[in-house]
Amino acid sequence: MPSLARSNLNILVAGFGCCKQEIFATQGALYDIQRFGVNFVSTAEDADILVIQGFYNKKGITRVLNIYDRMSSPKWIIAVGSCVLNENLFKLESKLLSQLRNKVAINMYIPGCPPRPEAFIYAILRFSGRD
Repeated sequence: MPSLARSNLNILVAGFGCCKQEIFATQGALYDIQRFGVNFVSTAEDADILVIQGFYNKKGITRVLNIYDRMSSPKWIIAVGSCVLNENLFKLESKLLSQLRNKVAINMYIPGCPPRPEAFIYAILRFSGRD
């Protein structure tokens, strides 16, 4: 686990899928992930963590690698959901995700289909050392 000495953690969520809805639900009043200093950003240059989730095609993998390259160091990748973790109904995607795993290190996996917002918050806090 990284030692994050900063007070805020900026997350960029990439991909399409059900997990994205559960991740963004953590911004609402019920979960309020911002009270832990976790913010969602829309540009790679502002992001500390890239969250990949959902399904990808060739252009999607290229986009993720482009986003990762534009992020400033230190940078991390967290994979969320069964589509990224396991072989799913898109057989071609499994080959593409293997190529992604060979090019960049995925620092944490959060299982589930989709994982609950509580699981996402818990994993982020564990990852940042704030648990």
